[in-house]
Amino acid sequence: MSEYDETNRGAIWKSKFTDNPKAPQYTGHLNVEGEDYKMSAWKTISENSRAPVLNFQIQKVSEFEAAHAKKVEDLQDDEEVPF
Repeated sequence: MSEYDETNRGAIWKSKFTDNPKAPQYTGHLNVEGEDYKMSAWKTISENSRAPVLNFQIQKVSEFEAAHAKKVEDLQDDEEVPF
């Protein structure tokens, strides 16, 4: 058991996967009231102030894992080999 209580805390860091231009530039985690979330962020420039801004996407870890499992299942169901 961790000595540090991470309830209502989170962290975000620069992504290692930068080869895809649509991939988030920053990723991390967040805990809100005991529920874990996955965070993704993209750095953009505000049109109004021309200042850098981070745009976030937050998704429950349970929903993220379910969506990922579905994608893997769909890939495994595809019996047609392209080569």
